[in-house]
Amino acid sequence: MTSLQPFSLPPRWLPLRLFLGGLVAAAAVLLFRQHDLQALRSITVPAPGFWVRCGSSLIVLTIALLLALCLGVIVGLNARRIGPRTEMLAAFFGRALACMPVVVLAWGFIGGWIGRLGWPVESLMPAQLPDSHDSQQILLARTLWEFLAPALVLALPLCGEMIHAVVVDGRSVLNLDFLLRARGVPRSSRLWRHHFTQLLPLLRVRLQSLVLVAAVYLIIVEDTLRFMGWGDWMAQSIRAGAAGGIALGFASGGAMLALLCLCLQRLRGRLKSSGGYVAALAWQPWLLWGLGALALCPPSPLLWLLLWAVVLVSGSAAWHQTWNHFEAELPIEPARMLGASEFAIWRTHIAAVQFRMLAAWIGTVFAQTLLGIAAVCALLPRLVAELNAPLAQIFRPLAVASMQDAERALADPMPLLQSGGIIALAALCLLQVSRIVQPRLP
Repeated sequence: MTSLQPFSLPPRWLPLRLFLGGLVAAAAVLLFRQHDLQALRSITVPAPGFWVRCGSSLIVLTIALLLALCLGVIVGLNARRIGPRTEMLAAFFGRALACMPVVVLAWGFIGGWIGRLGWPVESLMPAQLPDSHDSQQILLARTLWEFLAPALVLALPLCGEMIHAVVVDGRSVLNLDFLLRARGVPRSSRLWRHHFTQLLPLLRVRLQSLVLVAAVYLIIVEDTLRFMGWGDWMAQSIRAGAAGGIALGFASGGAMLALLCLCLQRLRGRLKSSGGYVAALAWQPWLLWGLGALALCPPSPLLWLLLWAVVLVSGSAAWHQTWNHFEAELPIEPARMLGASEFAIWRTHIAAVQFRMLAAWIGTVFAQTLLGIAAVCALLPRLVAELNAPLAQIFRPLAVASMQDAERALADPMPLLQSGGIIALAALCLLQVSRIVQPRLP
């Protein structure tokens, strides 16, 4: 899944909304399975160590977001310093990295790090250490690598999205370069002080939107690396269709996302919050909730319509805000004052913009749906059979559900990499078409 879409302002009290949204989603799951008494028992009495799992995943998420922010800012601002063409190339490669399915990145890391190099990952293949394995340095190194391995894999797609966000959002801030150059301000100060200060509030909002998607990334990464965290718990609950575990995961996940967004609000700079029900509805972890719904519903080809609806809702605020901006710039009121009919106004001023926005929106939705299907196939392999034959052939290598599948993926990673490459290329082409046809006002 990717959040590469037009910029969207979050609603007020976003952390509180995320926390309450997680509780509402958990209550909806329990009502859906109200006949299952075991579901209610498992959410009221969590398994031992569950909150330790949540803390571990929170640490992994925090490290990954910090890495993505730092690398995205360094790459994006240095590309801006070099020139516009380098900036466009950096944004393209960031977009391409964000389009790669997370399960392919995780298995690519395992295949390269463990399979080819033979180096350890504590959650999969612990290091063979000398007799002094009980020393504090060795224990610290084990602990650090246990957390850094999933954090590094998780940071890869987030870093791609942050590079793209730094470049794209940098074009929307006030360009003071000529004025500061005339005043004799050094180039590094113009870039890292003035430009970055204007960019930081936009990056804070981008990070908050990434947090909503990173929860699904985390489930796939922890499940692949067998990291004992909240994501691994959710992966087991989703595969088993356990309503209680999914409900508990929704509630605890909402609390984790709320805490992260609350911490991100400490970053310097503020933007006006978005009003209206569209932003309040869209700024929720809809893909996470969609995974839970797909796990609880019986297999059917119609389930993919549910995933498509989830993608529509999650991106509705950005496109609604973009359309409001275009509508405010169109000469609609002057045309009415000159006596033009509503149909003539729509045909002359509105139709072309609406059709181009519709084409851009469709391209983005299709790209996000492809990546969403990849995430679903990685966690719910049984749903691969519900796809059409050509799509099932492409997505089947992503469904690594057993030890035999894992051994096959390590022995011959080419089918997995080819499948991920095809999906990433298709999603990237759709996003590029969406970017090209999206209307722009002078």
